[in-house]
Amino acid sequence: MAMAISAPRPALRLLTMLAAMLIGLTLISGRLIQVQALQSDRFEAMAAGQRERRIVLPPQRGSILDRDGAELAMSLEMKTLIANPKAVSDPAWAAASLAPLLGIDAAEIEKKLRRDTSFVYLARKLDPAVAASVLALGIEGVDSVKESKRLYPADQLAAHVLGFVGSENQGLGGLEARYEKLLAGLPGELLMERDPQGRSIPAGHSYTRPSTAGDDIFLTIDREVQFETERALAQAVQAYQAKGGVAMVMDPRTGEVLAMANLPTFNPNDVRTATPEARKNRALVDSYEPGSANKVITAAAAIEAGVIKPDDKLSVPDNLRMGSKVFRDSHPHPVETLTFAEVIQESSNVGTIKVALGLGKERMYEYLQKFGYGRPSGLDFPGEAGGILPPVSKWWDTSMGTIPIGQGVAVTGMQIMSVFSTLANDGLAVQPKLIAATIDSKGQRRATTPSEGRRVIKADTADQLTRILIGVTEGKRGTGSMAAVPGYQVAGKTGTAQKPIPGGGGYAGYISSFVGYAPASDPRLVVGVILDEPTPIWGGYTAAPTFRQIMQFSLRHLGIGPGPVLPLEGTPLPGAARSGGASLVEKGAPSTQGVAE
Repeated sequence: MAMAISAPRPALRLLTMLAAMLIGLTLISGRLIQVQALQSDRFEAMAAGQRERRIVLPPQRGSILDRDGAELAMSLEMKTLIANPKAVSDPAWAAASLAPLLGIDAAEIEKKLRRDTSFVYLARKLDPAVAASVLALGIEGVDSVKESKRLYPADQLAAHVLGFVGSENQGLGGLEARYEKLLAGLPGELLMERDPQGRSIPAGHSYTRPSTAGDDIFLTIDREVQFETERALAQAVQAYQAKGGVAMVMDPRTGEVLAMANLPTFNPNDVRTATPEARKNRALVDSYEPGSANKVITAAAAIEAGVIKPDDKLSVPDNLRMGSKVFRDSHPHPVETLTFAEVIQESSNVGTIKVALGLGKERMYEYLQKFGYGRPSGLDFPGEAGGILPPVSKWWDTSMGTIPIGQGVAVTGMQIMSVFSTLANDGLAVQPKLIAATIDSKGQRRATTPSEGRRVIKADTADQLTRILIGVTEGKRGTGSMAAVPGYQVAGKTGTAQKPIPGGGGYAGYISSFVGYAPASDPRLVVGVILDEPTPIWGGYTAAPTFRQIMQFSLRHLGIGPGPVLPLEGTPLPGAARSGGASLVEKGAPSTQGVAE
């Protein structure tokens, strides 16, 4: 007899189905809570990331202008081509069409257009006319955005002051780097919503937040004076077969730098071809032994301390032994009786050392510090060096022979300019400056705060030094007659210093210099010229005439008159003071090594 198979009871089947439904609903509800409540921000961000494209809008970089508003560095509005590869239907045809206009290989463009992304750069910083020609092709997915390109209209003019920028317009050298935050401005943003195929969503959310332009910077540099200073320096380097050089012009009353020239130089529009040596601002980062130019500090200290007066007479032989070394003047001569003014005007090593010994090493060190040796000038320039000033505890037994005549210490070109600016400014040191003012994106101008003068020597001491230094260019024994500017009195000092061999081991080659100011009775300008290994080596023959060329142009360009004539200190004024005839051989110049065993 067949057995009947009973079907499951209806109630049990319904309960099983109900349990399954409840479990499913619980899982779905839990997931909904997770997605819509607990992790809503995360999923919202993921969704936005899939449909939104954000493009940074670079700001217009601020301009750098000279003191009169001539642009030395500016940013031009260019066009950058972008593409959405997902929206380009025929990458091969698009690449072939774009290549002739962009000057880029078609294969390279096609490779970009086939990427699995919704954004690529095709070409950056194009001329707007080229970008317009590309857009006129009507290629779907190809568009343009604004971008700026840095331009230096005068090419290498003031290149070492301005510096340069990188491919993203970020400052990498000079003032471009130092004032990056000020010049750069604030970037904007462009947001666009796209569908999965990269097409614009008609009702999608989009917005543009414009960028904020960077501030403009007005320099103290005078474009015309800078040009002439660079031209004169280039002529001198070529004429005297020098390795390079530095030349500067400065207002001693305000500390404003009107010109700063360096050779070798470079073009910041094509910085990739420039060597590190060419990009270096030698005036601020290189240190050298100042040689006889340092004797003005020795003289100032001795007069200020009451050790000697300009017309006091000294007996000066041609050599002087100190410990194991003999210090010599540049050429043999019998014992001479010279006033202290004549010692400086002739640049006698021996006479200067004798006076320094009466001053003492502690006071010598004190005045070197007061004049700014051993620390940066305060110009606030990237990489500015502080020179070398050994502490008194590390001076040798011969240091009171070497240091008073400018060996055994090292300075930058800006430091020696500051020394002479202090003398020209009645003994007050004023911090040098390159920035005159800034103008923000709203047009508000902010002038930089004038530097307060710091008393280094008394005004009377500075006046006596000025009268002594006029004799360098006008006196019968002066070493700098070729620095004299017709119609003006010039106070200054020649320098011819040996170059230490890097790492020690003696000297090789010479640095020649002339630093001075005019008009001597009311100094308005200080000019310094430093030449690296010129031929001949003497500062009076090389740096001095270069100084004259720069000073003469600058005085005329700025409309500065000659002022009253001052008598020389410690020596009678010759009848034809500016007609030449002075000895150009510096007794302090190291033609016979200066220091001999």
